Amino acid sequence: MSGPGASSAASGLRRPSTLPPVSDADLDRGARELIDICLAVSASDRVLVLTDEATRELAERIVTAAARVADEARLHLVPGLDDDYPAAFAEIERAIAAHRPTVTAFAARDGDDRLAWDERFWARLDAVGARHAQLTALDRPSLGIGLAADYREVARFSELVRTRLTDATTAEVRNALGTDIRFTLDPDRPWTAFTGLYHAPGEGGRLPQGEVFCSPIGADGVIAASVLGYPFNASTGLLAEPARFEVRGGRLVALDHPDAELAARLRAWFDRDEHAGRIGEFAVGTNRACTALSGNLLFDENVPGCHIALGHPFGDYTGAHWHSEVHVDLVVERPTITVDGAPLLVDGRYPDPLPADWSPE
Repeated sequence: MSGPGASSAASGLRRPSTLPPVSDADLDRGARELIDICLAVSASDRVLVLTDEATRELAERIVTAAARVADEARLHLVPGLDDDYPAAFAEIERAIAAHRPTVTAFAARDGDDRLAWDERFWARLDAVGARHAQLTALDRPSLGIGLAADYREVARFSELVRTRLTDATTAEVRNALGTDIRFTLDPDRPWTAFTGLYHAPGEGGRLPQGEVFCSPIGADGVIAASVLGYPFNASTGLLAEPARFEVRGGRLVALDHPDAELAARLRAWFDRDEHAGRIGEFAVGTNRACTALSGNLLFDENVPGCHIALGHPFGDYTGAHWHSEVHVDLVVERPTITVDGAPLLVDGRYPDPLPADWSPE
């Protein structure tokens, strides 16, 4: 396979995660939290879990958790989206039309993340009023750690961090790997909390979850990214050496990585349109059950720390109304973040106990 998701020729591209092992009991706890709390499944629901052979064992645990409470819970295998996207999408359409689910979950692999960006998919879900969990390339840490969190607490803490960041004008991010970047923030551009709670018909998004994000109006400095977002994530994982991105005036001006092939693929991707290399998002992870990076973006976006996206800014949430067909998240490992000169996280950790002035009045 060629293109941005292709495998790198370098043998030492990845390094292992330091996350603890995940037990079967952890996986079952995560499946129950997804069904009971994140999606609030009840006896009247019809649950459809879309999966492939690679993620089937984990998806079956979700179906088992759903069958405890729902009137109907089904597993549906789809062809590989990476191999034949049109055929896989047609199969997903048929499954939704046949079962008319009220709750759906997508757990299969999708290296280019095409389904999450496919407006036709969300339109099909809206048509049946389904609430949805996008669990792309679901793996053991995502289900057994990221989803095994207390999501009522994830929601509470995410809203607390959002309150702390509201009205901020500057943020600085540094880490030991070379990140050193300053953001200019506009208090009129809102911060949004993604809490992982999808309880109303038509609601849905990625899970695991726990982040607060905005779109900065300016950025200058260097991002040392240990994890790259879609469509690079499947082939790069947790990088042994970070990819470095130099930003001036809110736009990418240079990038580098010891793997020349990867660097070339990145440069080509960020040259796709006029806003592809523009800072679109600055996000802070708020799921404190996630203690280290895994290499899977589905999990890593939520780790306490931050990710910074180049490309599309999701203006419906951020108020930044320009468009790009590119959106690549760059995950910064164990950062220290200061906001208006005051610490938010130090070395990837929130203060414990939290300062009294964090709490809304």
